[in-house]
Amino acid sequence: MDRISAALRIVISEMPPSANAMRKSFVDKAGKIRSAKTEIYADWKEAAAWEIKGQRAGRVEGPYRVYMAFQRDWRSNRARDLDTLIKPTMDSLVAAGVITDDSLAEEVRAKWADNLEGPAVVVLICAAE
Repeated sequence: MDRISAALRIVISEMPPSANAMRKSFVDKAGKIRSAKTEIYADWKEAAAWEIKGQRAGRVEGPYRVYMAFQRDWRSNRARDLDTLIKPTMDSLVAAGVITDDSLAEEVRAKWADNLEGPAVVVLICAAE
């Protein structure tokens, strides 16, 4: 990252749910298949958005780059797929008003970290140049 000093640093204390657990499908009374956000996802996103807002990290207008580190084996030794953690994390950044739309991401990088010293996720965001 060229301008790390201009990056916003955001900490999220709870691990996001997998993107696979974000939505549930059901059949309505007319027999049509519908989809809705799961309660687990909605609750996590709301809590994460409030946590992010409380950090008063700022806002990035327009295109941006985002770098995410997720704590490996966070409260579990269960194997997780790194890519399924990106979407819910991005959604929480939008909900908190840090970014206007996740479609404006010019670059997204994610990695496992072995010692974030407490939080589940650390995010760095900077304007794309």
